[in-house]
Amino acid sequence: MREKVWTFIGRHAGGVQWRILWLAHQKYIIGVSGLVRDDAGRVLLIKGRMWKPSRPWGLVTGYAESGEQWHATVVREAREETGYEVKAHPETVRLVTGFKRRAEVAFLAEFVGGTYRPDPKEVLDAQFFEIDALPDGLLPSHRELIEQNRDWFQGDDDDRAHAQREANRHDGAEAGDP
Repeated sequence: MREKVWTFIGRHAGGVQWRILWLAHQKYIIGVSGLVRDDAGRVLLIKGRMWKPSRPWGLVTGYAESGEQWHATVVREAREETGYEVKAHPETVRLVTGFKRRAEVAFLAEFVGGTYRPDPKEVLDAQFFEIDALPDGLLPSHRELIEQNRDWFQGDDDDRAHAQREANRHDGAEAGDP
């Protein structure tokens, strides 16, 4: 009987079914991080004003806005936090769920240009770092993500493409999502 009701609503009530489902299910915020590299293969790190003093450094990070494509969040956050323009790849390199009402996703991105203008409300500093010279106080999950994508930072374009495919395959299975 329940299935017949949902089928009827789906066929005859237009967007009503979607609205009922939206009201009945949990809502999530999406945390987005970007592994931004420059032409020398260095990673862009942000020293956040609101992060713990013991772990002030991390990747370009922010929350996706309603209706925003997640990889576009990296572009927006990089511009807002540093003044830099970046190009984000649309494929994820990590998707982690299991948090209470939050999911985290990460993308590869390339530095395009721009003028360094840190947002004084959020950013104390932003710098490009060599992969083997990451600062103390880097968020452990971000350090792990950088290490997992080491080949993308250090290799040629073919190596980077292969590393991206491997990270997609590996992290997709780990996240537990279909």
